[in-house]
Amino acid sequence: MKKWVCSLALVGLVVLVPLRVDAQEFSMRTNLLWDAVSEPNIGLEFSVSDHWSVGGNAGLKSWPRWLAWDWDVQNPTHWRNFAIVPEARYYFNQVYDGLFLACDAIYTHYNVGSVKFPFGLYPEVRDYRLQGDFYGGGLSLGYSWWIAPHWRIEAEAGVGVGYVKADKFECAHCGSQVGTKEGVALVPKLGINLAYNFKRREQKKQEILEIIAPMEPEPQPAVEPEPQPVVEPEPQPVSDPILPFLQHPVVRMASEYQPYTPQRILRKEKGALYVFFPVGNADVRRSFTEGSTSRDNGPTLDEIIDVTDQILKAPIAQISCIQIIGMSSVEGASDRNRNLSLDRARALQRYIQDKLPVPSGLFEIVGGGEAWTELKDIIQDLKAGVGKSQLSSDQLDQVLEVLENDGDAASRERKLKALDGGRVYRILVETLLKDLRNSGYVRVYIESK
Repeated sequence: MKKWVCSLALVGLVVLVPLRVDAQEFSMRTNLLWDAVSEPNIGLEFSVSDHWSVGGNAGLKSWPRWLAWDWDVQNPTHWRNFAIVPEARYYFNQVYDGLFLACDAIYTHYNVGSVKFPFGLYPEVRDYRLQGDFYGGGLSLGYSWWIAPHWRIEAEAGVGVGYVKADKFECAHCGSQVGTKEGVALVPKLGINLAYNFKRREQKKQEILEIIAPMEPEPQPAVEPEPQPVVEPEPQPVSDPILPFLQHPVVRMASEYQPYTPQRILRKEKGALYVFFPVGNADVRRSFTEGSTSRDNGPTLDEIIDVTDQILKAPIAQISCIQIIGMSSVEGASDRNRNLSLDRARALQRYIQDKLPVPSGLFEIVGGGEAWTELKDIIQDLKAGVGKSQLSSDQLDQVLEVLENDGDAASRERKLKALDGGRVYRILVETLLKDLRNSGYVRVYIESK
């Protein structure tokens, strides 16, 4: 009895702990193969980065026959068990998508007799009843397919190894013990899971203004002119009372409004203020450390609040539009990165609204998606000798060739990862891509009251 109580407590931990995280990154599943042998089960999973997730499965079969309502005493089958399998997964493409490797810890308490398992597995339980415990761990390989905006199918197979200790009885329903079984044992792991993700895979419609910028370039001609940075008009002389606000480079008159387009190279626009984010994250942090990079967003956030507050308090000027553009790096699935870029822009909007009374209608929130245009411009600058790079001239040429000639984002990423055995991509991740994970406070457009 004590074992069952402890086991149920473990189930409670697995169920309740993930429920504290953001439901948008949360997934629930059931193993259809366990269901097929009348063992109700649930699996929980939540992402912790672009490639990693944690969670686990738990199943409980409390009745002795195949079905809960089968109480035929002539049926010799006896099968009761409880299993809990905590798990960490690494997705090679993007969390919840494609090929993954899973590492499991396994515990099961079982009471099984007169059951014939396929492939000659567990021959003792054909003529005897075993009651005991198995503790172990295992590895499995699987694949996840999206079949609808919220639904996925997973298939996985693997093997576990561990220690088993069980009492052995004469038959399925008698109580005479004839010995014990203990030692090392192997257990197969098979799963066909039906999973539900609480976050849609596709972009949802939003009540606030969203500009989802298509990041896929049109096919380029053989000879392409070098892209030129956007040349913004200099602030025009206006009446003296409003002129001081235009001294800040992020502020423009409403008449100078420019909508976001994929051709805008934001990193070269004068005055834009950038807040950076860790990989796969959309929480505004004043400072954070990621690998060898330390980010201090504090001064930028203070400047954003200061310039906005000054305009809100001004008796002769008012805000007509605050343009915030969120971006993501090029790592991972483009759909998820597009959503992430929009989440980053919204996060900066919430940060501002938590500190200042700015109506939501004054914000233009833009999800720029993956910053391929920005990356290409950075590589072109490095090739021209602007800045220092850990990549050689030949490697920069190889990166530019991929960026200029491949119109598919997923294909571009695969080709970049293949350059020089993966060394080029590792350098890009360590040096350049982290600068693309940002939310830009790009323009504050004002007008006279």
